[in-house]
Amino acid sequence: MNEMTELERLRSEVPAPAADALAAQEGRFLAALAAEEDRPPAAPRVRRRARPLLAGLPAAAALAAVLAVVAVLGPVVAGRDARLAAYANSAIDIELRGDEYVATIKDPFADHALYSEAFRAMGLDVALDLRPASPTGVGKVFRLGFAGTTERDRIGGALRPEGCAPGRPGCALTVTVSKGFGGKGTLYLGRPAKPGELYQNNADAARKGEALEGYVPDGRTVAEVLAETRRRGLEVTFQIIRPAPDGDGFSMNPREQSAKVGGHWVVWAAEPYRQGAVRLLVSEERVPKNPVRGG
Repeated sequence: MNEMTELERLRSEVPAPAADALAAQEGRFLAALAAEEDRPPAAPRVRRRARPLLAGLPAAAALAAVLAVVAVLGPVVAGRDARLAAYANSAIDIELRGDEYVATIKDPFADHALYSEAFRAMGLDVALDLRPASPTGVGKVFRLGFAGTTERDRIGGALRPEGCAPGRPGCALTVTVSKGFGGKGTLYLGRPAKPGELYQNNADAARKGEALEGYVPDGRTVAEVLAETRRRGLEVTFQIIRPAPDGDGFSMNPREQSAKVGGHWVVWAAEPYRQGAVRLLVSEERVPKNPVRGG
């Protein structure tokens, strides 16, 4: 039996579809075709482009928005890889100049936290504590708490330019920190005093720039020194000391400070006390050497 004969045999064994089944199938096909022809054409699909975030804003407003984002993100991005080269807030400016950071204090009466904020932004663990000082103590370091990690770690404070007069234009309190500083430091620095504030530095009231400039009170009587202070319009407060018998040093008893000081008492030193006032270190007895100065 060949292949064609076998195919004819199989076809004869398949029953033919009924006539009514064929008519029903044909009716369904024609109905579906008519429905497709009556359907309105579909609207063409349009792919929309994403609208830019700043579209519709005026150019100046868009630029301001971009700069605001940069201002917020910039220090964060830079801080991941390297220290900033500059930072500023309302109290202080810090910038890297050569091999050191130079901090210029814009507001010497600001909250100390603002100084720390600026140093921290530069990657420096430095705290700044400004204390009221007499004229010659402004810009001088009262005390330095410092722990460096290398011999090259340095920190200090001064007036710039050197020798300038505090309060004059161009004269600024500054702090310097070595580049690459990896230690920790707290700097106590003299600042101009507000009216009525007590000075917290030690100085000689007779030195140039201070209240008794050009007058040496050491070894004079209280009466003599009071005559000079009145002439200069200065107020006076006393600190009573007890000199060592040989004049090498002295002690001070707080309970003796209310004793009445006589005109014959001896003045061993005069110190700036506050604006318009000096403090006289005095004793009733005279000793061979100045117990304060050591000579």
